[in-house]
Amino acid sequence: MLERPPLSLALAALRGATDATHPRQHLEWAAASGFRSVTLDAATPGFRPRELDRSGRRDLAALLRRLELGLMGIDLWIPPTHFGDPVHAERAVDAANAAIDLTADLAGLNQGERVLSLSLPRDREEASAAIGTIADHADSRSVEIADHTWPPVESGASDSIRVGLDPAVLLLAGDNPAKAAARTGDRLAVARLSDASDIGRVAPGGRDGRLNDLAYVIALDTAKYRRPVVLDARGLASPDDAALRCLEWWSNA
Repeated sequence: MLERPPLSLALAALRGATDATHPRQHLEWAAASGFRSVTLDAATPGFRPRELDRSGRRDLAALLRRLELGLMGIDLWIPPTHFGDPVHAERAVDAANAAIDLTADLAGLNQGERVLSLSLPRDREEASAAIGTIADHADSRSVEIADHTWPPVESGASDSIRVGLDPAVLLLAGDNPAKAAARTGDRLAVARLSDASDIGRVAPGGRDGRLNDLAYVIALDTAKYRRPVVLDARGLASPDDAALRCLEWWSNA
């Protein structure tokens, strides 16, 4: 019998969605809700790399261990055009490199996945210098970049730049997530769990969604994807409620 991969909750969706007054309470909420893995958001105050010195990173890793939460990596959702824009490129590269360092440090302290999810620009020539700098830094810290640009673009910069797959994005573009996962194969660094109707994102497991979850799970297994699947509730009206419903649905499917 084919087992579904465990879910890792992407914390980016929880900003302002719970009663938590500090982002670390999101970790407590995730653990209490039954999640065994999380994906941090490097843009959330309290989790930003510049706010976490060496001691802060040790404390965060200790909290994850105390809550028995695995770390599936970090999200950093910078507008992809910033990497090729002379006005924003330096700041975008600095933010990406700082997130790479945070990913590597937390993974080293907590034995988590060394993967940073972001979206790079489609025009690779215009942003070639920025992408090359990020790729070199990722190589130096043994971190994989899960590029969520779709369709994937061959960067040619480094083997560290791999593919991130967000089913809702594919469905809204008219693509098939299961077939895409099978095509991507071992280049797949992060597989997310999301869904879409004809008009926008919806909670996975609902009647309005178009994701064939069984076909998706089979394709991930065929592609030898062995990491948690990242539950991404961004764009939903009540992401905390959606996350709880999706965890129950996924666990019982």
